[in-house]
Amino acid sequence: MRAIILAGGEAKQLKYVMGRDGSRSLLRFPGGLLLSRIVDEAKRFYDKVVVVSDDSSVASFCASSGCDFVEQSGRGVEAAICSGIVGMGDSGFVTIIYGDIYASRGFIESHSISLLSDFEPTITVTRPLVLRGTFLRLLVDPVSSLVEKVDAGNYVYAGIISVQASVIREQLCSGGMSVHELIRRLAHAGKLKANIWLGVWVDIDTVWDYMAAVRFDLKEIKDTKISSSAVIGRNVVIEGPVVVEPNARIDHCAVIKGPVYLGRNVFVGAHSFIRGSTAIFEGAVVGAFSEIKRSIIYDEARVYSYSYIADSIVGLRAEVKPYTVTLNVPYEGLSGEVVIMSTHPLEKLKVGSVIAAGASTGYRETIPPASIYTGRESS
Repeated sequence: MRAIILAGGEAKQLKYVMGRDGSRSLLRFPGGLLLSRIVDEAKRFYDKVVVVSDDSSVASFCASSGCDFVEQSGRGVEAAICSGIVGMGDSGFVTIIYGDIYASRGFIESHSISLLSDFEPTITVTRPLVLRGTFLRLLVDPVSSLVEKVDAGNYVYAGIISVQASVIREQLCSGGMSVHELIRRLAHAGKLKANIWLGVWVDIDTVWDYMAAVRFDLKEIKDTKISSSAVIGRNVVIEGPVVVEPNARIDHCAVIKGPVYLGRNVFVGAHSFIRGSTAIFEGAVVGAFSEIKRSIIYDEARVYSYSYIADSIVGLRAEVKPYTVTLNVPYEGLSGEVVIMSTHPLEKLKVGSVIAAGASTGYRETIPPASIYTGRESS
């Protein structure tokens, strides 16, 4: 069996986290890059896995990680699929996997098992709590598991579909049909089986989606693991589950209450308080007497002393000056402004702010909730 992972496209809002425009599949998670997670699971079930992207950084990732990389020719999902299918032949099924989807373990496995059960065109669908208008809605027969209707129903296309290679070539690559049009045609012909995914699923399209996805990923940390090369100061309190990666340093009297992830070369200053669903990634610094709660501090970001960062994201190499505060509000109150595409309840989620990659706050600055702070203005 063969699979194509789509890892191209624009960063959209995620450029404020990553510091560049490019593939969202390269977003960092406590368990590793999102793309690495998807590739590793796909390799368990497919003999050939090809990663397609228009982002040179994805090519570099594959060169160091052993992916089969194909450069995307043209723009859009269909162009990416047609680039990836070159050289695969026309026989058998090809599984298309979107690279900007976060799901709990077993997502790709459940689809693959469904495909293998009867070798019919198969689409994985799920049921988000809130829908963005751009998603393809599907009606599924509960008995036959066939897709009965497209553009109606309670399910949405979850980002995995398996179709015969010959159909992809004829309909998408030669016929100019879109993926959604192909889904409609297969459903109309009564030939599209639905695999229903009930686990965690987040479509990472916005910074708020990413915040929720990292929160879910942190829940997968079950034990405390501290690298032997990490440096732990005197009177540090660590209440698990907490992961501390190599060469991280935690200064005297800091308190870490899990689930928390501290990446390589992270520094946490004296008397700081890091708690509840926080991920601090490679080379980031948290100054003394700061509190970080339910937040993401991205690579090489600096949060200086006496700051309070809650339910927020600090982007790549951003600088948070001393005494900075991010305000937060419950997600329910922002449902009209901030829509997170998730299958699981978010009733306890609060929304703070995003301090954009490379931005620098002022001293004693207060950042309003549901905003993206670029150093010039909030949007």
